[in-house]
Amino acid sequence: MNKTSKKLDLRTLFMNYSVYIVLIVLLGYFSIANGDFLSTYNIENFLQQVPPVGILTVAYTMILICGYVDLSIGYVGMAAGMLGLYAANKGIPAPIVLVIVLATGAALGTMNALLIKKFDLPSFILTLGSSYVIKGMLGFFTNEQFIGSDKAWYNAIATTPIIGDIFKSNALIFVAVILIFVFVMKNTRFGKYTYAVGSNPEAARLSGIDTDKHVIKVFIIEGMLAAVAGLLIISNLQGGASKDANGLDLFAMAAAIMGGTSFSGGIGTIGGAVAGILTLQVFKNGLTLMGVNSFLQDTVTGLVIILAIIVDYIKRKTSRNA
Repeated sequence: MNKTSKKLDLRTLFMNYSVYIVLIVLLGYFSIANGDFLSTYNIENFLQQVPPVGILTVAYTMILICGYVDLSIGYVGMAAGMLGLYAANKGIPAPIVLVIVLATGAALGTMNALLIKKFDLPSFILTLGSSYVIKGMLGFFTNEQFIGSDKAWYNAIATTPIIGDIFKSNALIFVAVILIFVFVMKNTRFGKYTYAVGSNPEAARLSGIDTDKHVIKVFIIEGMLAAVAGLLIISNLQGGASKDANGLDLFAMAAAIMGGTSFSGGIGTIGGAVAGILTLQVFKNGLTLMGVNSFLQDTVTGLVIILAIIVDYIKRKTSRNA
């Protein structure tokens, strides 16, 4: 093997595993730079913050692999969670409330998918519009005020201790979602169809896949996962407000792309996306502990996201030229 081939192999290796390398480096750096990073309190706080946005990232990864984007995912989740909160506060039994939450997420996901496929609309524009519709409705009905939870069982969904006070029920739910969808995307027809549709929709259709029906299924599942995330956010905060969904969609998308999911579809893994969200969350958590101004945090996080998109572009360009 010549030197040029070795350089290409090393570059390909770095491109494929860069998110894991960055995650390890960040963990090492912040552990040394700040003594509070590995404190019990910070680990507990970190594990409470990650699951909702992590579940959104898993959902977004499937959408991206299928060749679409969804800028409404954060508000879909918050709408489902807030509707569940309202139902719980009215005394509706827990099983029915959970069905309401999941059904709301599924219905909003279906709405997005049907509009996209029926009118052949770009998913970026359509879901941007639906995000504003949902955001506006949430703001109207809640007057943009924080709505508290009256039911202990609702609050316990995300906060029940599983292993001491560090590992709680929302982290367990997140781990379960990861395991389920790693299996689904690797070992089921649904996963194989998702990659096929995202790689080449026309070829997938000619091979016998009902591409429109499959896209609708992906959006339904995404909506239900978003509903679970919204439920966990509200449960953890013991209430919620429409603003709690601000920026979650772009954060989840950035994490998925950082983890190796291609913006153009057909490429990506759930494991890589999870590494992406962990990297972003570790980065933000470390900056907070070091006292970095919140505006500067947003600036640096934005630069990291831009870098991730550039890396995705370079990977796609390299694969085309290979």
